[in-house]
Amino acid sequence: MLQLKKKINVRLIVLLVIGAVLQVGAQQKLSLKDAIGIALQNNYDIRMAKGDALINENNYSVGNAGFLPKIDATGATTRTVTSTKQEYNNGQPSVDKSGAGSNSQNASVTLTWTLFDGFKMFINFSKLREYKELGDIKLRAQIEESISSIIATYYDLVRQKYNYKAAEESISISEQRAKLTEEKYSVGSASKLDVLRAQVDLNTDKSNLLTQEVVLNSLKVNLNHLLGRTISIEVDVEDLFDIRKGLSFDEMKALSFKNNSDIIQGEKNRNISEKEIGLSRGDYFPKINLITGYSYTNSVSDAGFFKTNQNFGYNYGLNFTWNLFNGFNTRLQQQNAEITLDKNEIALQQIKANVESSLVIAFQNYQKNLEILKLEEENVSVAKENVDLAIEQMRLGTISPIEFRDVQRNYVEAQSRLSSAKFNAKISESDLLKQSGQLLQ
Repeated sequence: MLQLKKKINVRLIVLLVIGAVLQVGAQQKLSLKDAIGIALQNNYDIRMAKGDALINENNYSVGNAGFLPKIDATGATTRTVTSTKQEYNNGQPSVDKSGAGSNSQNASVTLTWTLFDGFKMFINFSKLREYKELGDIKLRAQIEESISSIIATYYDLVRQKYNYKAAEESISISEQRAKLTEEKYSVGSASKLDVLRAQVDLNTDKSNLLTQEVVLNSLKVNLNHLLGRTISIEVDVEDLFDIRKGLSFDEMKALSFKNNSDIIQGEKNRNISEKEIGLSRGDYFPKINLITGYSYTNSVSDAGFFKTNQNFGYNYGLNFTWNLFNGFNTRLQQQNAEITLDKNEIALQQIKANVESSLVIAFQNYQKNLEILKLEEENVSVAKENVDLAIEQMRLGTISPIEFRDVQRNYVEAQSRLSSAKFNAKISESDLLKQSGQLLQ
């Protein structure tokens, strides 16, 4: 029975250990997709851009454009106290009243409805739609900008994790070297200088690892800040660089002129300038308003000819106004609107030229970084082989400590260059997708 209990306890302990290991393994790393999802909800710049877009959406209404009537209600009540003294020449009795009071109330409701204003209300409604769409494009541009920063920070963190592992591997190699040097020193085949040099190099590698930890912690704080999260939240990212290959420049160029946020914003600004010209031309036409209302007045007086006086009723009519001359200001506004349209046309051409040049640079960087990545992958493989050979030569005593350290340093530097090559290739891909308007797809 006692043995059975011991077996059960051992099994429970094993299950608990396995459960703990599985729980640790189940703690998933933050993927880029999840990071972007968090940022879309929490990022400060994106949230403010959403507010601006919502304002433009609220402004897009028939009432704001001037289609709907304006209704005003007014009312007042007044109490007046007067003293009256009147004497007549015809022999009538004089009037002498002190503290005579009077009350009056009035109320009215007036409706004013613009029936025609030179088509300005239609143009204004179309202009508000352009502003709404411009707000959506600005929101998209801000999302793209924020996501670009998140991608850069995310993959910089991945890169520094690679460098951290390289620093750990360098420590492992230095520890192996220090152990072999101590063993050789104990049998008289190595000098004390060799032992001290190995220890110095090992301490240097440990210092580099601590420096790498500082870099990692700083990037984690920056990533949490971009995600709009508490900066103390622990972050661990995936270790893979998912780099898209085979992107076509012609396809990117065609998509950029169709989807690039800067180009679309330039087109919207040009369209708004066209609406401004239409609004300025509307001042050449007359304005016709429908006016109707209902009014009520009532007064009660202790002195005077009438003791009470009450009036109520409705009114209606048309109001017609036509400005015939205003010092050529209407013409001036139209000319300025036309000049603004020309400026926005030029600005749109400049934006397209900037996008095309940026796209060319981004695609060239993308191609070159892929080539560099391939070379650095080969370099790491060769450098790793050199390290393995150097370790064997160190055991045999056919390589000097300085030569071994150079081989070790070359391997670490090759790993660092490889991680940087992966990072640069990913960033150039991200920039290319942003320029072509595909970053959010």
